[in-house]
Amino acid sequence: MKNTGFTLVELIIVLTIAVIIMTIATVNFNSWQKKSQIESQTRTLFANLNQARVDAMQHKQPRSVFLQANGYGYTFQTYTSENQSRTAGTPAQSQSVTYKITETSGPADNITEFDIRGFTNDTGIFQINPIGNSAMVDCIFVNSGQTKMGKNTNGGCTIQ
Repeated sequence: MKNTGFTLVELIIVLTIAVIIMTIATVNFNSWQKKSQIESQTRTLFANLNQARVDAMQHKQPRSVFLQANGYGYTFQTYTSENQSRTAGTPAQSQSVTYKITETSGPADNITEFDIRGFTNDTGIFQINPIGNSAMVDCIFVNSGQTKMGKNTNGGCTIQ
């Protein structure tokens, strides 16, 4: 008489292999999801910095992006004149973020201000933490007349 079906040992082995494969897939998915979120946050900040620059030129009024003290958000500010104090701007819009933003080699007051020509004296690097992640872009280099995205490398921003 021939028995058909699977033995208990065979079922346990198959289930063990399935659990191992699912565990590996979950870890990879979480890593991929974090990478995607960091890249998305970097691209959004990049677009918002460029929008502040363009708005300053279009409206002929200075604009700024003020990084919150805790690094988990930023606020857009508008000004009525070029001579208005950097801290006296009117908040126009706030943005919260998931991953902390730190600004290196930039202004001490965490304000990046664009004048009516779209230029800034507040050059610096915005880094999306954690540093050393697998994202393709996770930092933004703000220069006098342009803004570029890049990859964090040893505290610097290698432009992509």
